[in-house]
Amino acid sequence: MNFKSIVSFIAGLVILQSCSTSKNDVLWVGGVKTECDAGAGKTECLKVFKGEDLKDEKWQDFYSHIEGFEYEEGYMKKIEVMKKDVDNKEVPADASSIKYTLVKELDKKEDPRVHLKDNWVLASMNGGPLNKMVVLPTLNFDLNEMRISGNGGCNLYSAEIEGLTSKKIQIKQGLATLKACNNENIEDEYNKILSETEAYKVKDEVLSFYDKSGKEILSFIKVNTSKLNTELVVEWKNIRIDEEEINAESTPEMVFDLKEMRVGGVDGCNSFNATIESISNTDLLLGPIASTKMMCHEMEVPKLFLDAMHHVVAYKIENGELILLDNQGKEKLAFVK
Repeated sequence: MNFKSIVSFIAGLVILQSCSTSKNDVLWVGGVKTECDAGAGKTECLKVFKGEDLKDEKWQDFYSHIEGFEYEEGYMKKIEVMKKDVDNKEVPADASSIKYTLVKELDKKEDPRVHLKDNWVLASMNGGPLNKMVVLPTLNFDLNEMRISGNGGCNLYSAEIEGLTSKKIQIKQGLATLKACNNENIEDEYNKILSETEAYKVKDEVLSFYDKSGKEILSFIKVNTSKLNTELVVEWKNIRIDEEEINAESTPEMVFDLKEMRVGGVDGCNSFNATIESISNTDLLLGPIASTKMMCHEMEVPKLFLDAMHHVVAYKIENGELILLDNQGKEKLAFVK
């Protein structure tokens, strides 16, 4: 084989290799995973953004595996990956026809989105103070399903997060229950302002929402269950309803589960339970109260107890008594250990 033939042979090999393997890509891999449909059912997907920097983030679900890459929740990683086409005969029906292999990690930054994953209670609207006598709206993020939910002060609400970057957020118009509310609340104003949100920031356990002009329109305080009053976690026996002593054979009892964020017990006849939507060292906001439907000989106390529970927005512990309060600061229920 002469020199010219050898050169042609080598050139041919290079061309064949370039056809079977494309050039390397640079990807940012997010620090949160989301639920996605991979064809064979629901699974969790990485969120990736193709580009050198995060100036114009456009995160997308990534359905493939990256060989050699280690996902780390809470951190965005900039990586170089090698792509290689895989023979379709070797690829399952629900898998990618491209094999991704980590070449090297180029950068690593904290992902601000991970700090959203918590329970929040409203602290301000349009920079102004709130009336502490109303039920304060709550907010919860589920980044796995890309949804927000909470209590607007009366009704429960839920909405899809259409877009989420390290600074921007797009919230789709959501759904809410349609309960008639007797208590004073700021639900309508809160929902309107929430719909104007376009950006966010989390700093020192405070979540701020901003409109398109950059003005802060809502702020929330993180509900830190690890700092809650541990005195709550005992069995409480009801002794007063609306400041009246209870005179009945069977009295209501209640217990708090701060780990599961639930409250439950018996109303004097039926078992009941409810989610704790928001709680601090003074505030207490419960979700809908569910109870069994058994009929007992004495039903007046159970009825009064559940009616009072629906008006509870705060609590205090004084002289060994747990006192639950309404939005006027009036005692609704009193308990002893």
